Amino acid sequence: MSWAGDPVWLADVLRAEGLRVIEHAGWRERGHGDFRDIRGVLCHHTGGGGPHDWRIVRDGRPDLAGPLAQLVLEKDGTYRVIAAGVCWHAGAGSWPGWPTDDANFHTIGIEAVSCGRAPFDWTPRQLEAYQRGAAAILRRIGRDADDCVAHREYSSEGKIDPAGLDMTEFRWAVQGFIEGGAPMSAAEVDRIQEFITAFCGPIGSDIKDIREQLCGHEQRDAGQYAGWPQLDGLTLVEAIADIRTRLDKLEQGGAR
Repeated sequence: MSWAGDPVWLADVLRAEGLRVIEHAGWRERGHGDFRDIRGVLCHHTGGGGPHDWRIVRDGRPDLAGPLAQLVLEKDGTYRVIAAGVCWHAGAGSWPGWPTDDANFHTIGIEAVSCGRAPFDWTPRQLEAYQRGAAAILRRIGRDADDCVAHREYSSEGKIDPAGLDMTEFRWAVQGFIEGGAPMSAAEVDRIQEFITAFCGPIGSDIKDIREQLCGHEQRDAGQYAGWPQLDGLTLVEAIADIRTRLDKLEQGGAR
């Protein structure tokens, strides 16, 4: 299933999700032609991280005419609705169920304001709005979180955005919003982070490192988390699995 036509409902759908929205003048008529159909959401970061990143998305760059995405997501969780027509944001690439090298005419682009490098500058309020907004759009077009895709996952041109976000976790959260769960508000997320930070220090890569070590090889980013040196490079899960395998072999040998 997919939505045919331009998403002139963007502002209304985002507001209905409880999100803050700024509608830029002329957005319903702005774009590089009309959509063929809409099959998903493509997630980006702006790469600047400043309060005026939206201007580039709307007006373009010397090498690429704007608009460059339908939506810009500010750090405080506010969505700027830039365009309802096709935008130049996808480039070449592929994703299951999407036309190869043609996602501009089939996906809504969200440019989230971020510097795109470590230390990452995502805010809890922004991340919740990112997930909630993507879910609202996907629900409107009759798609699930499998069609919420990072530009780096789609791209065949080496894109890295949105950097610093685990898309497996991101899609899990998006699917929860699609299904109508009752997630915490942005204010509650802020209060919880402040509480944890006060007792445990800043939340950052340490939490991800611990998760990767516990969850095993399939959860690792490529080239990272080589495992514990005391366990010959294995994670805790892999080490336990190795012990079980050895015990099974011992039992089988004893049985013979």
